[in-house]
Amino acid sequence: MKKKYKIIIICVVILVLIAIASLFGYKYYYNHVYLEKHSNPVITLNGDDRIEIKYGEEYSELGASAKFRDNDISDDIKIDGEVDTSKVGEYSIKYEIEHNGKKDEKLRVVVVIDDVAPVITLSGDETIENYIGIEYNEPGFEATDVVDGNLTESVVVENNININEAGEYQVTYTVKDLSGNETIVTRKVVYVVKPLPQLPSVNAKATSIAVLNYHFFNTAPKGSTSGGNTMSIYNFEEELQWLNDNGYKTLTMEEYRAWMYGEIELPARSVLLTIDDGWIGTGRSNGNLLIPALEKYNAHATLFWITRAYVKSDFESPNLDIESHSYSMHDENVCSGVSRGAKMLCLTDDEVRQDLKTSIEMAGSDIAFCYPFYAYTSHSKDLVKEAGFKLAFAGGDYKSTRNSDKFAIPRYHMYNSTTLDKFIKMVS
Repeated sequence: MKKKYKIIIICVVILVLIAIASLFGYKYYYNHVYLEKHSNPVITLNGDDRIEIKYGEEYSELGASAKFRDNDISDDIKIDGEVDTSKVGEYSIKYEIEHNGKKDEKLRVVVVIDDVAPVITLSGDETIENYIGIEYNEPGFEATDVVDGNLTESVVVENNININEAGEYQVTYTVKDLSGNETIVTRKVVYVVKPLPQLPSVNAKATSIAVLNYHFFNTAPKGSTSGGNTMSIYNFEEELQWLNDNGYKTLTMEEYRAWMYGEIELPARSVLLTIDDGWIGTGRSNGNLLIPALEKYNAHATLFWITRAYVKSDFESPNLDIESHSYSMHDENVCSGVSRGAKMLCLTDDEVRQDLKTSIEMAGSDIAFCYPFYAYTSHSKDLVKEAGFKLAFAGGDYKSTRNSDKFAIPRYHMYNSTTLDKFIKMVS
């Protein structure tokens, strides 16, 4: 029995040794043969697989590591791809490795972003002051972007300006680049009431007097600026209202003559209103706008009437003097080589004398004469004096004084575009 047990024990020991040997053999095979044959290299990226970098910044490669089983094989990684940070966009960096006949690869996406907003540069001042009624004139601007270049044409300009009301307003300039970065800048525009010229003292005596020259009148809306010589009656009434409110005396022609000849004194706040021709809105037969306006404000004016046109009764009013603008010499393009070809300058002396005589008889006054088209010569002045006139009017756009040539008195030419501010400056 003992021998039998001994054999069994030996067999068990042998089986155990065989099992142990088989285990170690299998482990060796698995570790050194199987895994070597079936394992793959593995790449691990340093950092994220998608990163953002700002336009223009330097790109620093983060790299990657690689292992085959427990062995570091990072030095065998091949990196392919470039990042151009001077151009917005997405760039791919590929990491590859091959080991023991096996491969691995990873991709990293690098996004170059534009987060820099455009720059708007304003021309002129950031704060602009204008007088009420003056149109806002945009001084200009320029928009540039580090990526997209010149964006000036893409700028959107908005404002809330009301040129007829005092206050602070804002002009807004907005621009976006192709990446959606937005820039907004503003300019302040301040509208103020223009200070009025210093008016003469109420008790001061006139040393100069403005003579204003109007022509025609219509019913265009108040504030209209088109029309040339044809003035909106509402603009004219605004001027009459101002004269009335500020204590101005609107002169008769006889008062003005007497002052020019030193026979009387007049207040410094005096003005002579004259109207040429007798057409469109000046008489009862052609619109009847002038006389009702003068009577409404108790203002006085003088009409230089072309006496061949209409009849005197069309213009008669206590508020309107009637003087001569010739009988039939208000024709242009008649004479060559003289101002506007004015007819008066190429008629014979007797023809001029007869015309002036007729106009005096029809107007009923020889106080003042108005040269057609402001055109005169020294000889035509002599003929006007000879006819008996005491004064003669032309143009000039400056004030008259007692030292002015009494036969070439300057007048301000009034247009529908003449602003109230400019009017006030003239009479002040």
